[in-house]
Amino acid sequence: MKDALFVSQTAEKGGAELFMLDIIAHGPEGWNGCFFTEGPAERELASLGRQPIVLSGGAGLSGIRREASALKLIGAAGGVISLARALARAASGYRVICANSQKALFVSALASLIMRRPLVWVLHDIITDPAFSANTRRAAVLFANLFASRVVANSKASAEAFIAAGGKGDRVRVVYCGFDPAAHPQGSPEASATLRQRFGLSDAPVLGLFGRLTPWKGQHVLLQALKDLPGVQALIVGSALFGEDAYAAELRTLAETEGLAERVHFAGFQNDVAAIMAGVDLVLHTSTHPEPFGRVVVEGMLAGRPVIATSGGGVNEIVTDGDTGLLVPPSDPAALAVAVRRVLADPALASRLAESGRASAAQRFHIAQTCRDMANALKETG
Repeated sequence: MKDALFVSQTAEKGGAELFMLDIIAHGPEGWNGCFFTEGPAERELASLGRQPIVLSGGAGLSGIRREASALKLIGAAGGVISLARALARAASGYRVICANSQKALFVSALASLIMRRPLVWVLHDIITDPAFSANTRRAAVLFANLFASRVVANSKASAEAFIAAGGKGDRVRVVYCGFDPAAHPQGSPEASATLRQRFGLSDAPVLGLFGRLTPWKGQHVLLQALKDLPGVQALIVGSALFGEDAYAAELRTLAETEGLAERVHFAGFQNDVAAIMAGVDLVLHTSTHPEPFGRVVVEGMLAGRPVIATSGGGVNEIVTDGDTGLLVPPSDPAALAVAVRRVLADPALASRLAESGRASAAQRFHIAQTCRDMANALKETG
């Protein structure tokens, strides 16, 4: 019997799905993935030689937002039960089911009950965040307490929020996202020249912001800060997912109305983020709410680039302010602009932040350690 099936309701490549792809690619052969829809994450997993399971009928769950009402959740119950039965059949050859998202938790919990197999919930969210409705939060904690043998949180911040919401703390284990340092090229003049030629950038300093386009990731904060940073340009890498196209349009409009269009470059979704990071002068993180973990922060550090990040949540577990990066308050364009000017004006500081950041990230967030920690959590389920 195979060891663990990781289940995600979406095959889009968000942070949770990237975590799932990484641990399956570097973990034991007995780990595999299941998706409720087709998509890029499912296709990438197949390209790695791990043929994923794809269940039809999951589209209805995608329409349920974090702020969903009780009526909306009840209305989805029929689809959840149907999917749970299908998952139970598909996962019959696995010892443990690992729900890799909140929506997957509800389906996986019922499937584990049908199969009489252990359930692990991989928690990628700070569920006390206001973005979660009280109904959704209570339902997730209830299902985790009733059915999950372990809750694997992606940071101490996520773990503490789960416990604060009523989750059983003795079941919680923290497993940080892991990365392969060798897959992250180092910043260099050559990487910078390649980047500028590829995206038609000028010789001015380049601020890189990476992630899906959504209000809480704070791309608008960067645009507002850029007004106080003449002679600096920004490269925004990422696209809108999960129905957030209106925000992407707002960003472009804001760049136009504020006279920033020539200094802001929207690159859209890119597959080679690590190579792009190696070419920018600074990597920024501008989330407006506490980040459950902060993948882009670690990736920027691994690229050997100085990182400026929003303080709060899991980011504070990654960055030591003034040592491995700089931290600024959330939703504070003025503070962000000050931090950018500070780093650009002090090459010695930029170099020190980059070097210590990479050393810290490579040592603390290695994919091998993540796989070991996950394997230990799975062993505890019996």
